[in-house]
Amino acid sequence: MGEMDKHKADPDTQNNGKRKRKQGIDNAIDKLPDDLLTAIVSCMSIKDAVRTSVLSHRWRYLWMFTHGVLEFDERDISSDKTVLEFDNIMSNKTVRDFGYISYHKTRRKRYKFNRMVNHVLNLHQGTSVDSLIVRFCNKIKAGYPSYISEWVLFAVHKKVKRFDLDLSVPGGSPCNYKFPDLVGLLTKFPLNEFVPLYEKSMSFVWCLRSLNVFLSLRSVRLVSVDIKDEVVRYFLDSCPYIEKLCIRGSAATKDVKFVDPLPYLKVLEISECCNIQSLVISVKNLASCAYEGNEISLPFKNVPNLSELTLGGVFCESFIYEPNKHSSYSAQLVKLVLNLQTASVGRQIPPRIDLPQLHALKRLELSIVSQVGRSLLFLTSLIKASPQLHEFKMKINYLVPCSPFMYLPSLIPFPEVSSVEANVFDHNNLKVVEIDGYCGCASEDEFIAQMCSIAATSLETVIIDTDCDYYRDHPNYKYILVIYKPRQDGKLPMMKGVKKGKRHHEDPTENGQMNPVDAKKHADRFVSSFPSSGIKFIVR
Repeated sequence: MGEMDKHKADPDTQNNGKRKRKQGIDNAIDKLPDDLLTAIVSCMSIKDAVRTSVLSHRWRYLWMFTHGVLEFDERDISSDKTVLEFDNIMSNKTVRDFGYISYHKTRRKRYKFNRMVNHVLNLHQGTSVDSLIVRFCNKIKAGYPSYISEWVLFAVHKKVKRFDLDLSVPGGSPCNYKFPDLVGLLTKFPLNEFVPLYEKSMSFVWCLRSLNVFLSLRSVRLVSVDIKDEVVRYFLDSCPYIEKLCIRGSAATKDVKFVDPLPYLKVLEISECCNIQSLVISVKNLASCAYEGNEISLPFKNVPNLSELTLGGVFCESFIYEPNKHSSYSAQLVKLVLNLQTASVGRQIPPRIDLPQLHALKRLELSIVSQVGRSLLFLTSLIKASPQLHEFKMKINYLVPCSPFMYLPSLIPFPEVSSVEANVFDHNNLKVVEIDGYCGCASEDEFIAQMCSIAATSLETVIIDTDCDYYRDHPNYKYILVIYKPRQDGKLPMMKGVKKGKRHHEDPTENGQMNPVDAKKHADRFVSSFPSSGIKFIVR
């Protein structure tokens, strides 16, 4: 036997050694107390926790006692054998209605998701759960509200700290689920529990408090869920430790007040509530707030610690065109996000606009909706109003019709600002500029050049992102898809409709294939024209 062969390990001996070490580890884990094993399982996702049931007989039911995060997302549900068999039957040559196939595949997927969530929640044996997170595209009214009510009831009984119910439909309109009112919440309890309490107090609120309904809540996020004002008030009055509250897309929320004492409330969002009429926010410890929606009276009354603000919808216009409304708190903001359209037709634009002074602002994010070719230089006035600004990011969304017969909303352009007027100041702290949705328009190039001139001494990085599939996810423009190519004059992007092979003769055309890569090439040529100045350009 050679010298090398003497040193070769015997395969059987080596495998036996591995098996013994593995068995030793497994035995050591199995000797741990149940409470510790449950704590380990509670750190896993629900999918991984259920998988541990096959490890051994002792692990079989441990996942049912998890007290961690129960998170369910419809997008994570893949097709199982039943769905595949269904698809094979429906894809038979005799079946031609592919819309019918797609419709039933979607319904099958939703049925599978509901069945899975209900099964897990019904089997859960623990006394409490840290978080319940459900994301489900609620498109169909019939049948599903009863399932959703069971999820809400589970959150009540398991004393969750975080409750996240997202029923939104990307690119579409959901069938909003109506969150139970106070009476509806009480009826979820056995009669022998709430009837004596009601007879004693004759108050639904007092009954719910006595039953500790949602007493443990720290964070609530409801998306495309209609929640009445009285239930919002109950959350605020009966959840003393609530830290985060988000209500997005509720048609039932109309008149709400967030007023101290709310000592732990730090993050608040009220967005896309189409019937909102009045909003009052007076919370001393509030640090971050978002409001996107209708024009209302200024909601911020006493917010001395507010440092992050997001505004959108028609109300956002007032920050630009009626800055005096926001002067009481604008100087303390550190981060500002404005989802800004060029002004709606009904708004009166003053001849002179003095923007609010943003003395503490470090990061500014803009998402603007405009029309191709309109100047963007007015937005440099926001940079001028923010002397401590470090990061500036702007996402551009253009209104571009793919048909001459398509209605295009009329938008008043931003006030005209010439390059000479925009270049009357220097900025000494701006370090990063990012432009998303770049398609090679002359107005974009002009804006970037102006930013480089204004912050010539401090600017370190300019990011130009050419990814802009316009209206791909926009619910009101789901039939528009812009595929662009810069014209030789750089003023208009190329475009065509969704249907392949169809192009209206009125659309701007150019020889060759239309490809977004051309915008990147245009950006590369544009940045190469800048003299060497120490600025790092990133085109992607």
